[in-house]
Amino acid sequence: MHNLKEQVGIEATTVTVDGLRLRVLTAGEGPAVLLLHGFLVNADDWRPTIACLAGQGYRAIAPDALGFGHSDKPGGAAYSLQRYADLNAGVLDALGVPSAAVVGHSMGGKHALATTVLHPARVSRLLIADSEGFMQLPLFMRKGGALPFLGEAILSLSALPPVIRMQLRAAFADPARFVTPELVTRGRETLGDPQVRQTMLALSRNYEANDLKGSGLWPRLSAIRCPTLIVWGAEDRLFPARYAQEAQKAIPGAQVVIIPRCGHFPQIEAQERFHGLLLGFLAGQEVR
Repeated sequence: MHNLKEQVGIEATTVTVDGLRLRVLTAGEGPAVLLLHGFLVNADDWRPTIACLAGQGYRAIAPDALGFGHSDKPGGAAYSLQRYADLNAGVLDALGVPSAAVVGHSMGGKHALATTVLHPARVSRLLIADSEGFMQLPLFMRKGGALPFLGEAILSLSALPPVIRMQLRAAFADPARFVTPELVTRGRETLGDPQVRQTMLALSRNYEANDLKGSGLWPRLSAIRCPTLIVWGAEDRLFPARYAQEAQKAIPGAQVVIIPRCGHFPQIEAQERFHGLLLGFLAGQEVR
């Protein structure tokens, strides 16, 4: 491992797990909280949450998922829910953490669920926010990458600034406030990265292995016994809030909180509310 101080209180660490290098942001001391990011973003989206947790006596750990951010991007069949769950457990091993509360947003919610099912002893508490895995994705997202040239064509179209802007506007209840030129530029840079585009194609081509039902993990959600909180933005237009109830049905005893006037990114758009829910949940308080 090597460390690089990125900003006061937050360190970027490179951890090698099963021969794969993963960038991990860490800060604070105390009970560990593993933060798993969503699709096409990276651990930097968790920086305000990392700072919040560190300031409240927790050790925040936020990896760039395999294929994204500054982590390795091997492509091919390297991506699966089993692999992501094993890598998350491996990150905890590398940092000397026996167990952690696990928080997952969007795609990271699906990865958090897989980690909880496959490595239950490593997960003390589970929070998923606007999680992937409960709504069937459009056919072109599930199968487009497997068709010659179609996946590449879809990716080229999705990288156009007007399309990026449209997608981002759909992700926020208040796009005028949150969809800034800087955010659009960041999206264009991400989608313009050939390695990230290969990750997207690989995930589509290996969709079943990255799907809760296709991978066979769906029936095992009912075996989750750790305290679980499901948080959802009431105005999420990507994964509508009704899927919070589907998640609750799949996980016995899970609590649900719907945040009003919030879209797909509660940790950004309703940051104070989200952090309050997270801290209360970690402390074992009743959430409402």
